[in-house]
Amino acid sequence: MRRLLASLVLIVAGGAANALQFEGWTVVCGAGGAAVDCRVETTALKTTGNSARLVAQRAGLKEAQPRLALSVDVAEALNRPRLALAVDGGPPIRFASGADLASAPGPAGGVEIRFSDAATRKLLPFFRRGKTLAVEIIAEDRRAVSAEFALPGLAPAFAEVDRAQGRVDRPDALVALVGGDTPAARSGQVRDVSRENAPPALRQIMVDRDCPVWDRNETDASFLAEESFAADLGGGLTLWAMVCASGATNVDFTLFLEDPSRAAGRFEPLLFAAFLESVGWTGVDVLSNVAYDPAKKQLTAFDRGRAQGDCGQVGAWEWGGAAFRMVEYRAKEECDGVGEPGKFPIVFRGER
Repeated sequence: MRRLLASLVLIVAGGAANALQFEGWTVVCGAGGAAVDCRVETTALKTTGNSARLVAQRAGLKEAQPRLALSVDVAEALNRPRLALAVDGGPPIRFASGADLASAPGPAGGVEIRFSDAATRKLLPFFRRGKTLAVEIIAEDRRAVSAEFALPGLAPAFAEVDRAQGRVDRPDALVALVGGDTPAARSGQVRDVSRENAPPALRQIMVDRDCPVWDRNETDASFLAEESFAADLGGGLTLWAMVCASGATNVDFTLFLEDPSRAAGRFEPLLFAAFLESVGWTGVDVLSNVAYDPAKKQLTAFDRGRAQGDCGQVGAWEWGGAAFRMVEYRAKEECDGVGEPGKFPIVFRGER
């Protein structure tokens, strides 16, 4: 029987240490030193091959970025593969060889399919969205390989990697990249908003704004719409943070304040101040990589100049009962590899 081994890998070297278990996921981090390499893996529930495993790895170095790969041990090369990934039987995410994927001989034989940095960042939030991940690989000659993985336990496993690598509460933490595993989310104060559960009027507004992730005429009705969320602001008011588009390093949100007492204009688009050293202060209706902390009543955004997070803009706004008020804004235009992600010079700080 032809032996097949598939594994989904975030590529970086890893060292051996004690293993910790989070449901079906095993975490192993290197021993000693401040910059330890970590590995997270689980075995497939089922596969068309003999075995399959899902593996996530990240180096401990500050600038290390997660890179995703799918390694398949097969007798013949899978030339120019196409991939489809789906959670709980939902609409699949599709990737094609070229800008999204590159394939090469695997380190242990077979084929290794590498995801681009942009594809990797798009996939990470998708992994929190359900219980089962189904993966299908289709080669140029139409040969197909499939595998199915259990997702529960992945978020706490990633949290352990962040703890071991000293990334807790940092913008580059795996938990921050994946999202969803916060006290606010677990309490229901902040909730995920799927494409199908978004209010019809708000969904239409996103289509009218020409936001590609909401356009059902797109070949791939984007899973990125699934990163949208809603937060209870109190007094019957709701903050809706709706994904409009995504690039290699940023997910762009349009934000709305819902006031159900209004007969018309129930969803009010919100505007925010933004700063660039070369331009000065401007007004924007889109924020990048948004999060809301209901305990602090604080909205934050981080517009990354590039993946390393060594340049860009970071803003924080506090909910005052009727509007969001800026409390801090940091900006750094030069991408020079210096400093911690998001720890930029302060250009504005208000009273808290």
